[in-house]
Amino acid sequence: MDRKADPETQLEVDEAILDYLIYTAIVSLLELLDTIDRNPQKEHTAHLLVQMVDAFLPVFHSLHPNYKASPELKLRLRLLQFTYVFVQHYYPSSANAALLRRPSISTEDPKPPKSANPHEDPQAMSLSQTLPLFLALSAVQNELQGSTITEIWMMLAAGYMAQAYIEQVVLYQKERPGLLEEAFQWGYDAGCRAEQGSEQWQINDMFGADESSVSLWKSIRREHLEAVRVPSSIIFIETSAKRRYIIQLRPPDHMSLTDHLASLTAGALSVVAFKEKVSEFLTGLLSAYAAPLLIQLERGEVVGLSRKATKALKVRSGFIHQATDGI
Repeated sequence: MDRKADPETQLEVDEAILDYLIYTAIVSLLELLDTIDRNPQKEHTAHLLVQMVDAFLPVFHSLHPNYKASPELKLRLRLLQFTYVFVQHYYPSSANAALLRRPSISTEDPKPPKSANPHEDPQAMSLSQTLPLFLALSAVQNELQGSTITEIWMMLAAGYMAQAYIEQVVLYQKERPGLLEEAFQWGYDAGCRAEQGSEQWQINDMFGADESSVSLWKSIRREHLEAVRVPSSIIFIETSAKRRYIIQLRPPDHMSLTDHLASLTAGALSVVAFKEKVSEFLTGLLSAYAAPLLIQLERGEVVGLSRKATKALKVRSGFIHQATDGI
């Protein structure tokens, strides 16, 4: 006799599987990001897990076309999307992750973002292209938590913009008026006409959550731009850590901008340090919420359940065949 999935529980089971796959893919990508030297085995594992999510999503959509994901699961998928493109930037592969074309867990499949890869890999994106994804992820997290952006986050965002600018100048050899302003264009726009709920609207709302945030970010951005625009013959007196990125971007009189920025990536604006800060931010986002149920069962500890109840649940769910003294 053929066995069919119970329609009463199929969605719950499929959702648990999807959440498990997304979570394990994120963890694997973060482990890869924290690797100092390239590790082919870790790269293969990380990209394989992403492909598993990619393969499961269409099946999930076909089985549950009207599914509405929880805010936490939506955030987790968005976290996976950004983590993937960020890791791809430094560890490119030929794998084509269709999840990049899915900003949410739905049947919609918008056009994929245009790519411009410094490693000549058509699947990777420049830092300038990943920056909006970083901001969108941050905006979703802030909205979900009901929080506002902090000065620490602003410094991370400013560092991200500085790295994106450096890459454009050093790697792409783009050096033109307005390039720096484009890198630091993000902020609150009172006249924003973006549709409510859209990514652009969420990002704008994040920057304008309260007057103090608007004022602080404007100050950071203004100090960055003013520091760069002042002739290099003027001596700066450092009065605020918020100004350090752009002051460092200003080249000495005897050095070209391209050479100066290239030297910074090996020193004060180390790419390694930048990756570490982004990795810490992503790890913090992942750990801010309870792990998926299947992950908790693997660990033998389920939030809200005793060890005995967890053991019984593992038996019912097939993790173990019978209850034993150990987990």
